[in-house]
Amino acid sequence: DIHSNGKKWQVGLLAGYAQNLGAGKDITGPTYQRGSNIAYLYRISPRFIYNSGKFRIAPEIEYTVAAYGTAQSDGLVKDTKEIGNLRFLLGVYYFF
Repeated sequence: DIHSNGKKWQVGLLAGYAQNLGAGKDITGPTYQRGSNIAYLYRISPRFIYNSGKFRIAPEIEYTVAAYGTAQSDGLVKDTKEIGNLRFLLGVYYFF
């Protein structure tokens, strides 16, 4: 996360990446997990903040991608297909 510290205008950027690296060998016991069919995911999210007195307006765009596929016996995921999501956010603040 990178963020500027301007008085009136501020900008920031959040970027992240996560990858399923598998177990290195076949998994023989039961597993309890969410997203076991995701090979990797990444997110990029720029934001702008405008400050005026006690008010703040902060729009943000968030783009997230997850690569879904078929989980293998060693925990790796093969034959992936990327699915993306675009989300718009707006924060309006009043500080008192």
